[in-house]
Amino acid sequence: MNKVDRSDVVVIGGGILGCATALQLLAAGVPRVRLLERDDVGGGTTAAGGGFLGNWAPHGPEAVAYRYGRKFYSGLHADGVDIDYRENSMLYVAASESAWEDLACNGDQSTRVVSPQEIEDLTGGIVRAAAIRGGLHDRDGAQVHAPKVVAALAARVRAAGGIIDTRRPVTEITTRGGRVEAVQTAHGPVACDAVVVAAGAWSSDLCRQLGFFLPVVPQVTSRITTGARQVPVTLPTLFFSGLVPDEPGGGTMLWVRGHHGGLVWGGTYEVHPRHIFVDAPVPDRLDELPVDGVLEILRVADRGAEVIPSLAGRERLMVRHGTPCYTPDMRALVGPIPGVSGGYLLAGDNESGITYGPGYAKALAELITGRRDDVDEFDQLRPDRFGDTITTQQQVLDAMMDSYKAM
Repeated sequence: MNKVDRSDVVVIGGGILGCATALQLLAAGVPRVRLLERDDVGGGTTAAGGGFLGNWAPHGPEAVAYRYGRKFYSGLHADGVDIDYRENSMLYVAASESAWEDLACNGDQSTRVVSPQEIEDLTGGIVRAAAIRGGLHDRDGAQVHAPKVVAALAARVRAAGGIIDTRRPVTEITTRGGRVEAVQTAHGPVACDAVVVAAGAWSSDLCRQLGFFLPVVPQVTSRITTGARQVPVTLPTLFFSGLVPDEPGGGTMLWVRGHHGGLVWGGTYEVHPRHIFVDAPVPDRLDELPVDGVLEILRVADRGAEVIPSLAGRERLMVRHGTPCYTPDMRALVGPIPGVSGGYLLAGDNESGITYGPGYAKALAELITGRRDDVDEFDQLRPDRFGDTITTQQQVLDAMMDSYKAM
């Protein structure tokens, strides 16, 4: 007979959201915190994270979470923790006239217009001035390496007395009288008073078992890491639009940043397998996904080689896939699971989990322990805010696309 473990709060999911939540619960005074992860810590979508930090929502709980996250990461860096933290800023680069017209309309007080030559200078010659139209410079942007961040968080959870069980898949959350009683796993149950579901694209099944449709849609994305290419450590995070001017929208947008003398880069491709998991099961592992999306961003990179020649090489490339989850309004889901006392949720990263994750985790931990002062502000992110108006992931995707177009 399997032994019954006991914890005050169980966190399900060993990515950035789960590890940050476990750490914040310990900091808020919860004595017994246990994190359960099906595989290895940071082995899911976090492993494919871009690692850029930007204040894309200057108001509301997102702004609170962003400010906390920047302070949190800079604090880790100041403590000597290696997370590749760089305050390198961000550059939004338009490679065509039409892309520049769109970009110029989106500038605000946090960015300044920069000329092609300024962009070449800011990137140490990595971006060629002659091949671009202009850009916006956000001096507040920063970057980290997502796998190093989650490893550092896990180490701090253990150092603070938390337990991390890897290779312990969760099969069910059981309740009694509408209250969380235990988390069932492949290696025995864990009795608990509360549970936080923070398992990314795999959270939907657990919420469904509890009678709640999780209003998120998983979207496949891919990250490419290159070998050394003489990229300066000061390279800002770059966002390119209009690299393929003869295609609608200028082709797939690419993001690029430096990594150990090489590049980490990816793009928001819309080709297969971007939507492969819409209203469909997500496999336990993402290693064997179709490579159509990778081929698409390589194609766009080839077309953009005149703009950024460092993208042209194909030697020593490594690829990781992830399934970031989007919500109908592109805002996170933070708070109680409806109808389940002791059940909580942190989901809907909207591909910004690294930026906002630590701040959302802090808010949720303080909500669980009754220490949150600005509950009303974070109430904007409560998981049940859509009521019963959305019941399929396709509806989430449609609403998300409408929200994106309205931005």
